[in-house]
Amino acid sequence: MSSHPSKEDPGAQSLRHLKLCGWLLFILIGGGTLGFYLTDQEHSLFHAFYLTIIILTTVGMEAAEGPERVVALFLMVGGIFTTIYAAGNLVAFIIDGEINKILGKKQLKDRIEKLNQHYIIVGFGRMGRALCAALHEKGQPFILVEKDPERLAMATGLGYLYVEGDAMDEATYEAARIVQARGLATCLPSDAANVYVTLLARGFSADLNIIAREEDINTHSKLIRAGADRVVCPPVLSAGKILAMMVTPVVDHGEHADEVSIDTKIEVHEVPVAEFPALVDRPLADNHVRTRTGMTVVAIDRGNKREMNPTALFSPLIDDRLILVGPEGGLEKMKELYGTSEKE
Repeated sequence: MSSHPSKEDPGAQSLRHLKLCGWLLFILIGGGTLGFYLTDQEHSLFHAFYLTIIILTTVGMEAAEGPERVVALFLMVGGIFTTIYAAGNLVAFIIDGEINKILGKKQLKDRIEKLNQHYIIVGFGRMGRALCAALHEKGQPFILVEKDPERLAMATGLGYLYVEGDAMDEATYEAARIVQARGLATCLPSDAANVYVTLLARGFSADLNIIAREEDINTHSKLIRAGADRVVCPPVLSAGKILAMMVTPVVDHGEHADEVSIDTKIEVHEVPVAEFPALVDRPLADNHVRTRTGMTVVAIDRGNKREMNPTALFSPLIDDRLILVGPEGGLEKMKELYGTSEKE
């Protein structure tokens, strides 16, 4: 099977020619210095170098005689052609670089304008990078919104489509075709920024599926009021994953067991234990909450203290509050199963 050589990038080609010019200039200077030194023993090595430089720089020299004329002619002709060659390649290198940038931006814009029912990822931090990688792997169309040059360079290297702009600017989302988008995930590190982005995005479309990141679970209600359809708290989700591994070590928690499709809906709830009388004063293990409802108790608030990753032997009290993570409908199952005391 024959293979076709890839076309060399014009900028790289011009850079290669410039390197060649540098070697030619080095050869001319070295050859000229050695030539003058050998043709006239009265010349010192430095004087020979000096004569070479003044000829190559077109300053000129006193009339050469004898063998020196041959060396001078060689330097003058070689210097002129090398200068022309180098100047041409330098101009080409600069122009090609600018043209490539312009063409690259135009191609990026053209590809974005063809998108429909795509996803918008706001922020290319750790969570944003992981989400972009997952979407890319699944072949789902998406646009990254980011303003940091280093992160954009990383995204470009990975072949991602992006809009360079401020996440707080409406024009950025217009460029990302938010009206035609299927969903948006705001993955900024600041809860306040995510609330603002959610408000901004909801203003463009009432049907847009908006997923918002939160660092503080107390921001949950604010993001929901701002227009988020779902709120994800990475610390809580991570705690739930660790808890599942600790409590059920015999269950396969491999990567395939944890795959979540793009349409999977994960809910985070904070509810008083009083709503589940059957859980009061009984170890969590006795009720099999996760097995029966899919919900995981990732934390329990007791006054001003929060118990993270409660063990299976932990017994909730009537005044405690549960932090739950699980699938859509899981809370309703909990209310159905544990809404009345099993002691009765």
